[in-house]
Amino acid sequence: MKRHDLIAWRRKYIDTMRQNRVEGRPLVFLDETYIQASYAVKKCWQKDDEDGVLTTSDPPGTRWIIVNAGGEMGFISNAQLIFQSQSKSGDYHDDMNRTNFMKWLSKKLICNLLPNSLVVMDNAPYHTVQVNKTPSMSSSKLQMQKWITNKELFYLPTMLKAELYQIIKEHKEAPIYEADQLLISHGHKVVRYHCDLNVIEFMWSLLKRRVASNNVGQEAGNIVKLTEEAFLSIAPQDWQKRCEHVKHLEDKFYERDGCMDNITDKFIIELGNDSSTDSDT
Repeated sequence: MKRHDLIAWRRKYIDTMRQNRVEGRPLVFLDETYIQASYAVKKCWQKDDEDGVLTTSDPPGTRWIIVNAGGEMGFISNAQLIFQSQSKSGDYHDDMNRTNFMKWLSKKLICNLLPNSLVVMDNAPYHTVQVNKTPSMSSSKLQMQKWITNKELFYLPTMLKAELYQIIKEHKEAPIYEADQLLISHGHKVVRYHCDLNVIEFMWSLLKRRVASNNVGQEAGNIVKLTEEAFLSIAPQDWQKRCEHVKHLEDKFYERDGCMDNITDKFIIELGNDSSTDSDT
């Protein structure tokens, strides 16, 4: 994604967040992470509520996947999911696939959401399974022709793939994601942005620190119990503090992007004036 696309995406996201604070929809952040059995906190000078440095001696694969959601009122009741990874790659995304995510969404999250919630998630592959996927240039000519016919559009049998694809691009719909469709069907709204403005990322850090602080001399099999206890120890005040922090980050991004826009515009105008002066001499 190009820089100007990222700025536009961030601007739209922050505008949505600001509008939602006026409308008062319940705001819910969801995400997945993992935790390893031998997490420990490296000793260093820091305040009790600051994130420490986590260390682990576990080999890749000895980890548990965590899925949850929450907001200013705390973690969503009964939405928590913890299961041991079966992946040998060390990448927890191999375990948290489309099937597992949609099952969690339908069986554990949606039934526990407040009505009319605004749900924030990132664009992980299993979050963005598209239900109205369009053919690409790597699709077969037959697939392209079938898509055009299903849209009740016209093409000539002699057309090349490049010509067919031009028709497809001109009539391509905005993507509809399976997860969004499910949430919307239950009266909720979805907004997407990168994890750097997702409050739950800060909650994962707090959760892992609390697990690590109690993970001294514990058996690996106790990691689920320690994680569940850490979840219970996190209060709505912890969420509210980090929600406020992210709001400040949003304001900084909003101001910075606006300043950069003005600076760039001023530079272009000055450059244009210099060019006009040079041409007059």
